[in-house]
Amino acid sequence: MNIDVNGLFSLAGKIAMVTGGSQNFGLEISSGLLDAGAELIITSRDASKAQKRAGELSKKHSRPVHGMEMNLLDEKSIVSLFADVKKKFGRLDVLVNNAGGHSPLATGFLEKEALEAWKAFIEINMTGTFLMTREYARLMMGQKKGSVINIASIAALVGRDRRVYPEGMTPQPVPYAAAKAGMIGLTLDSAAYLGRFGIRVNAISPGGFERNQPKEFISAYSDRTMLGRMGRDGYDLKGAAVFLASDAAAYVTGHNLVVDGGFTKFK
Repeated sequence: MNIDVNGLFSLAGKIAMVTGGSQNFGLEISSGLLDAGAELIITSRDASKAQKRAGELSKKHSRPVHGMEMNLLDEKSIVSLFADVKKKFGRLDVLVNNAGGHSPLATGFLEKEALEAWKAFIEINMTGTFLMTREYARLMMGQKKGSVINIASIAALVGRDRRVYPEGMTPQPVPYAAAKAGMIGLTLDSAAYLGRFGIRVNAISPGGFERNQPKEFISAYSDRTMLGRMGRDGYDLKGAAVFLASDAAAYVTGHNLVVDGGFTKFK
């Protein structure tokens, strides 16, 4: 059998969605999927923001991009999103559950965290991802195909050494680590459940990416990483996303792909 490697990585003819696809990891992943040939949907709580960014991405990559409204904390909004996707496209080949992350309620200090901060992390990272995955399953189980990629974090895999945080910088909140660990559990069992329907479910756990943090933090973090640096926005994550979205990963499911420069294995 002659295998075309370039073809395996191609997303031509595929419909993909990236939640929170207008900034940070979401924007990088969106760019990667577009470069691989996908037609893209990006979501935001602010419809105008999603549509504006969609227009910019479409112009830059010369690919169709659609901005759609979705509130990850509102079940009705998620159900409505998938109803619109079904009506417009009939299917969704790739779903990247990227929206989530931190809560402004968090202090970063366990003894000071309010219950509201804990609930906020769980709702946006776990409950929202569950609802998106459930609606994706309802849409795609009958089609016997599909790929879900959940953006988790290495925070789920290691206890954080708080000594890397200089004074005045908010440390990683414990509820964040717990919520991301829950996402990985959701990934594994969703993969087990949906495998018989031809739907693959995987996670990506990024390490720390350099985003104008204090120089002391960047230096201390980099010293704890095999490659001696933090991740680079716009470069270090998109390849992992394209791989898991494409037929190059056709036999990969229930996997958590760690993209951290060796941070979690460096002792």
